[in-house]
Amino acid sequence: MDSRRVDVAVVGGGIAGLAAARILHERGLDLVVLESTPRWGGAIRTEREAGFLLEGGPDTVLSSKPDAVELCRALGLGDRIVPTDPARSSVFVLRRGRLHRMPGGMVLGVPTRLLPMLRSGLFGWRAKVRMALEPWRRAPPSAADESIAAFYGARLGWDALAAVGEPLLAGIHAGDAARLSIRATFPRLREAGAGRSLVRGMRAARRSQGEGGPAGFVSLIGGLGDLVDALVARLPAPALLSGIPALGLRREAGAFVLETGAGAIEARALVLALPPPRAAPLLAGLAPDVARILSGVRFASTATVLLGYRRANVGHPLDGYGVLVPRGEGLRTTAVTFSSSKLPGRAPEGHVLLRGFLGGTHDPGILDLDDESLAGTVERDVRPMLGIAGNPLVRRVYRWPEGTPQMEVGHLDRVAELDAHVARVTGLFLTGAGLRAVGIPDVVADATRAASAAALVAGS
Repeated sequence: MDSRRVDVAVVGGGIAGLAAARILHERGLDLVVLESTPRWGGAIRTEREAGFLLEGGPDTVLSSKPDAVELCRALGLGDRIVPTDPARSSVFVLRRGRLHRMPGGMVLGVPTRLLPMLRSGLFGWRAKVRMALEPWRRAPPSAADESIAAFYGARLGWDALAAVGEPLLAGIHAGDAARLSIRATFPRLREAGAGRSLVRGMRAARRSQGEGGPAGFVSLIGGLGDLVDALVARLPAPALLSGIPALGLRREAGAFVLETGAGAIEARALVLALPPPRAAPLLAGLAPDVARILSGVRFASTATVLLGYRRANVGHPLDGYGVLVPRGEGLRTTAVTFSSSKLPGRAPEGHVLLRGFLGGTHDPGILDLDDESLAGTVERDVRPMLGIAGNPLVRRVYRWPEGTPQMEVGHLDRVAELDAHVARVTGLFLTGAGLRAVGIPDVVADATRAASAAALVAGS
């Protein structure tokens, strides 16, 4: 590639970069999208083997946040959207070596119905009394920001935190409940419990949204990789530069100049859709305050293990979405998803597909293990848990080094400071997981915001 001049350069070919590039292309702007690896899609990775559909990264999106679903429809994928099975929406929790079904009415770990919680074997009597009395206790004072552990534990008790709050709320982020920000990760929960009973607040929120079943997760018939493929197909081939990392960045005559191994790219506007620690080195010389804040966003390393079995070899009915595993159980597997129960078409007839999760901030050395050891760890953990006999027909390991952002206490204040510094660099826009968003819908929404702002600069 010779030196090239464009309206906008997008660095990063994950869902954020591709969604931003689509907006820019539709605005009629000349652009390039740089991706350092040969593969598009970032954390989204869908593959097939022996009739199994394997999702190495996220497998669903939350439909109550419309941006990802609307993007699928805009790309012509509306008839390929499939919901998770509402008849199997329950979740199990491993407690003292036994599986317990999450009590009915638990919303984000908060009991909105009393009797199912009291009847559950998941909690001891002290935890039940503490949760039952929460609506009549004085609400803790609202803090500007606090950790998931501090927020949840002060309201519902530390036993409930260990049994449900930590594995559910912190487990989603592969993080430490004592460090993750409730304001950044679960704003709905914080709003419900701000200055009042958390249980009462969640009951009111549930009534206002209706009682219509689980929180509405959907996917695509062919997996979320179909979304990536559709985005790539919408972009002009000359704009897509995979396997080409950005090596340096400078300003010349009011334009950004990206140095790559295949030549320089000059752009009027720049969208960095990279994980913050990867974006920081590019900006160290151009905007040192921006780079400093970006480099401070921590990420956790994880691994996902896919195991496909004959249905006859799995004793558990798999009548739910999966299992949460609290740290006190002594297993390295932190959760298991019953993929073939959750979504259609994930396993061939007469077979089941499981996804096990490893790593996170509490197990930082997980990727020191080889793939055989990672798969073997999950196999050993799930065998007694789910009554499995025989060996899996499919074993696949996906490694995600520093792949999960840790939005820790004070994160949103740091992002506000970051935005103030970025605003001083005309034409620079940041997006992607780990800043204002983590899940796909929020990432798509933030990428749309960044691309729209970049289009104004580049088109002026």
